[in-house]
Amino acid sequence: MNMNAILEEILIKRSQQKKRTSPLNYKERLFVLTKSMLAYYEGRPEKKYRKGSVDISKIKCVETVKNEDIVIPCQNKYPFQVVYDNSTLYIFAPTAHSRDQWVRNLKEEIKGNNNIVVKYHPKFWTDGIYQCCRQTEKLAPGCEKYNLFENGKRPMVCLFSYFILFLYIILF
Repeated sequence: MNMNAILEEILIKRSQQKKRTSPLNYKERLFVLTKSMLAYYEGRPEKKYRKGSVDISKIKCVETVKNEDIVIPCQNKYPFQVVYDNSTLYIFAPTAHSRDQWVRNLKEEIKGNNNIVVKYHPKFWTDGIYQCCRQTEKLAPGCEKYNLFENGKRPMVCLFSYFILFLYIILF
């Protein structure tokens, strides 16, 4: 494991289809999460094998994908999504535990981002349509409320930070 890595695992990535003519395919990639980046590689975690990366500061949403009515055409059956800039990265983990670990760790890393979305799409974008709300515009705003934190509550660390800031303002 990379010394700076928070998580490292072979997962399956769905093609992002950034062009209308891009094929829909699924490829195994070595994913590495660090404090500053989510990167994926073909084979080894070396720069020359890197196929893509997302700066943690650009991530707007990380969540599991509700897929009860979609057949997943790859061996990993536990999807989650990473929404950033104007793209969504769909990633498939081999187990529910693995997916939950990735989602939890990614959410922990993005908790300080100021670009977190209010709403997101809980289901896949497939065949030119969001399966949750039937919207046909890929950049359409989400249809379900997004809670970065469990039960809508910020972690105690954040509350403590606000308290310290409050004390600083009062005292100085």
